[in-house]
Amino acid sequence: MPKEHRKRGRREEQKRKRKHDEDDLVSKRHKPGEQDEVEISGESEQRYEDAEYFQSTVPGEVPFYGLLDEEEQEYFKRADSLLELNQFGDAEERDLFLANVYQEAEGKELKIANSQSCSRLMERLILLSKAEQLKALFQKFRGHEELTAATKTTADTQAKESTTAEKLFLDTSKELEEHLGYLMTDQFASHTLRVLLVVLSGRPLVDAQTTSLLQSKKKEKIKVPSLQKVPSPVSSATRTVPVSFSTTLDRMMKGTVAGLNSTNLRALASHPVANPLLQLLLDLEFRQSGRSKAKDIHSLFRKLLPDDPPEEGSDSASFFNGMLYDPIGSRLLEVLVTNSPGKTFKVLYQNLFRSRLPALAKNETASYVLIKALDRLNKDDLQEAIDKLSAQIRVLVDRSRTSVISCLIQRCQVRGVDMHPLAVALKEAYGGPPEDMLRRMLHIDLAEDTTVSDERRKQFENQNSTKAHGCLLAQSMLEVPGPLRELITQGIVALDDPTILHMAKDRSATYVLQMSITCSGDTARFRRTIMPRLTALTPDLSIDAVGSHVVDAFWAGSEGLSFVRERIAEILLKHESLLRDSIPGRAVWRNWKMDVYKTKRLDWLSEAKGRTEGTKTGIELARERFAARTQSSNKGSGQQQKKTPFRTGANAVQALLNAVQGLLIPFIRSADEDATAKETGHGLSKEGGGPRTALVEHHKPQKLSQLLDPQVPETGVGQDGFLQVVGKVLQYSVNTWDQGFMPKLYASTDAPGVASELIVSVLNTNLHVYDASPALTIIEKATTCALASLFGLTGQHAGGISVQGGSASNTTSIVVARNTLFPETKTQGNAASSRSLVLFTSAHGHYSIEKAAQMLGFGSEAVISVSTDPSGQMDPSALETLIEKAKGDGKTPFYVNATAGTTVLGSYDPIRAISKICRAENLWLHLDASWGGPVIFSAELARAKLDGSHLVDSIAINPHKMMGVPVTCSFLLGADLRQFHQANTLPASYLFHNEADGEGEGHASAKQQPSDIYDLADLTLQCGRRGDALKLYLSWCYHGSSGYRAQIEHAFSVAAHFASLVENHRDLVLVSENPPPCLQVCFFYAKGGRVKEEARENTRVTSKVVRGLVPRGFMVDYAGVDDRGSFLRCVVNRGTLKGTVEGLVRSVIELGESVWG
Repeated sequence: MPKEHRKRGRREEQKRKRKHDEDDLVSKRHKPGEQDEVEISGESEQRYEDAEYFQSTVPGEVPFYGLLDEEEQEYFKRADSLLELNQFGDAEERDLFLANVYQEAEGKELKIANSQSCSRLMERLILLSKAEQLKALFQKFRGHEELTAATKTTADTQAKESTTAEKLFLDTSKELEEHLGYLMTDQFASHTLRVLLVVLSGRPLVDAQTTSLLQSKKKEKIKVPSLQKVPSPVSSATRTVPVSFSTTLDRMMKGTVAGLNSTNLRALASHPVANPLLQLLLDLEFRQSGRSKAKDIHSLFRKLLPDDPPEEGSDSASFFNGMLYDPIGSRLLEVLVTNSPGKTFKVLYQNLFRSRLPALAKNETASYVLIKALDRLNKDDLQEAIDKLSAQIRVLVDRSRTSVISCLIQRCQVRGVDMHPLAVALKEAYGGPPEDMLRRMLHIDLAEDTTVSDERRKQFENQNSTKAHGCLLAQSMLEVPGPLRELITQGIVALDDPTILHMAKDRSATYVLQMSITCSGDTARFRRTIMPRLTALTPDLSIDAVGSHVVDAFWAGSEGLSFVRERIAEILLKHESLLRDSIPGRAVWRNWKMDVYKTKRLDWLSEAKGRTEGTKTGIELARERFAARTQSSNKGSGQQQKKTPFRTGANAVQALLNAVQGLLIPFIRSADEDATAKETGHGLSKEGGGPRTALVEHHKPQKLSQLLDPQVPETGVGQDGFLQVVGKVLQYSVNTWDQGFMPKLYASTDAPGVASELIVSVLNTNLHVYDASPALTIIEKATTCALASLFGLTGQHAGGISVQGGSASNTTSIVVARNTLFPETKTQGNAASSRSLVLFTSAHGHYSIEKAAQMLGFGSEAVISVSTDPSGQMDPSALETLIEKAKGDGKTPFYVNATAGTTVLGSYDPIRAISKICRAENLWLHLDASWGGPVIFSAELARAKLDGSHLVDSIAINPHKMMGVPVTCSFLLGADLRQFHQANTLPASYLFHNEADGEGEGHASAKQQPSDIYDLADLTLQCGRRGDALKLYLSWCYHGSSGYRAQIEHAFSVAAHFASLVENHRDLVLVSENPPPCLQVCFFYAKGGRVKEEARENTRVTSKVVRGLVPRGFMVDYAGVDDRGSFLRCVVNRGTLKGTVEGLVRSVIELGESVWG
């Protein structure tokens, strides 16, 4: 029977009175165990004839255990905070921390347990401790009352350490036995006694009934992350206990009530603290000895009801009648009615229930006892009860006593009683046509206040018990095939679509709709009618937190209606982007297995049509028969089938890709889900071997080497072993799809990027000669020409080549510049004509220029650093001065590297001014636009940042950075590719055959133009060349130039918002400009806006903040450009959301405050 979600207690009654509830006739029941303070003195004490029994068992004055000093309190509060977070590197680190806490707490356990500020630490210690630590702690508490949490947790470990644990529990029981009378009525100690009795009985510690008896709903829930996921198997199941436990339990049960007569026990039945204990004792009495125990005159049952049988007018009947309407005592009656022997129950029912069923049903308190009685009625008595109560259905509905009606419905189903009278009575009670009846039953109101927040509306719905009761009644009716179910289904069909949509999104009514389409039985006609209507509402429902569960129920509701399932899948696929942008939508996508629908539709359709995994189609069976005949024929002819050494080809690739996809998609999706939490400043915690978010589970190199344990096997591990390795790699890798990944000049790729990378791998070709890769060669030439034209390199010989990365682009540009300006160096080297060649680059330029100088034989001293202005741009006048100085020193300047988007600040050098100098001095001008080059897609940004790009000789650009093309994807563009060819070409007859065969299709002769060159290796330093241009080409086709423009402009907008947040905060000092020149936002954390004088101190604060961000789900970097030390450098990318940078600022502020000294 569905359980009504309502509070029954004195406090709830007071709340209703404060709200001026008009139903003053309804008395609220008090839930035992919810009292915070219960005094057993004064007038209350006069209710007990043997009050001396309770006084005699009082243990005396509560001892004073001492107080913790301030230093100790601070230490233990800090320890509690760390345990609450539970973000230790691994279990070993946590165990070491616990050991230190235990060592510090030695001799102070009782002080901690009684400390208002530190007692939570004790509970968390108990939750995290090992069996040995628990036993040691348990021993410290022996002889005292602070036992509850330790008792429950130690009980979970007794299966492992039965001997020692058994003795601890037995000793504890012995200590408590002499105070049982006191413990029964003490507001705190009674909880401990109840826990101990449950442990001794072997009864499950974790179930709804036990929990309600053991603790108050007001009890503070002390939790530890990652320990609340799965209940302990020992706690959630009936436990096998030693014989000594059963003996002790029996003795304690007898001792608890031994000194009490019937009058005392009955008084305790209405006592708010003692009542739960009596319920437990009564339940255990029947569990231990069965209902035959009721015949024992010393039993609790017989002391409460000494008359056998309890005839009308007897003392027992008077007690029973008195408790029926008592908010507390009626709870005990529920246990008595449920467990009493059949003969006793019959007498109770005949004398105390039968003649006044309507009156009891209408009373809120007595109705719960009546429900327990109805549960035990035979068919004839139940039929009689139906006849009597059917006439009262209208009154019960008006008073919201629908729990009685729900009970009648379910018992009639069990006993096979005709329910037509109930159906008729319910229809008359609610009145009107089916749709109006359903609206009144479920309290559906389309005119609800839309200005109320979802959270506030949820609170209202939780308090609306009448609405909840109506929904539970509707669910009970749906569970029963026949007229009652038809009342609900007819009402749903008659509702209009807006009302059904409202019903689906209502937190209570949605369960009725879900059950209506999933309940078994004669609902096929209803489902065929309602499912097409619900299908049209799928997009709206899928992104609603409540309505999405209805979409999940569509699968079960469309069983046997495969066309409906396929239609819903088509709708979900059409709205994929909408679903993936919301958490409920992603859950629907996952539950409907839409990734399978997209990639393996036949498999999905087979499941949708109800085919089990082992079911085979006719064609599959035919293939099997053919294979069997072929094998038999080969055997008969003595042929032996050849075995391939390993699986290859399409089937092997498909099998492995499908398996790997099952790991990759959840990996990416974890970043999607984490994005919703980033604005809070904390990513979602994940399970792992250390502090982990969706971004990364971070370990030091030595520890990670142990965790990964990368071994190369002698014998292959096959697909299963392969997947295990992939799983480990994903687990310990940085998830660049996560919003919090902001340390580098690249981030995640996207869907076309992943697909294009796979295509390049499948083709697995080399773009050195045209014959080996004809299609990819044409695509690279076309893509580089299109890219060069964006920068204004539109001459007849303009174009580009793909290279391994930005560093390779810069290196190649230096080779082309040297060999073009000084052709003799191609054969004679740098020392030709005794020249001392020098290069110039910005002080903020990339280190690859200096590295290239080392590789190419110039030496790092040949690279002359040009100073910058405060914004980080190269100073043209300083460049001109340095060129003149170099010439005066006998050097030969030949190459200038300008930067479009420096690595730290993102500055753009003034191209037009630098070009003027280079032309005057006949120097090669190279533009390193590896990072900032893609702003060329935005005309507005390009005008401000890349003015004069058409004047340069070569450009490096990395689409794998700002554009999100998979790493690596890099190009060197040139105004004249003839220079590239002349600088790099070398004869290789084993590779380039065109001069020999005269066809001229690949290797260029001296007369050929760059547009005629198709053996692309002849233009570069590489022979092995991957088809990386295809990745940019396919992504460009997917997004279009306008798509890239929108993405880049969005990123610059977020970066500007980020810079404003920093600039406007009193504890942050912006280093970048506002708006920043590129996508890097650089700043110091500085309390009060004052950067420390010592650079080392600023670097210390910055580095600690950066490290502290990782467990929160953010990864940024730090750098320095002046004598103030290192600052935070955060890189926005095209997918970064404003909420992400807002959450990052929150985290930086919180961490900065903790490390600022």
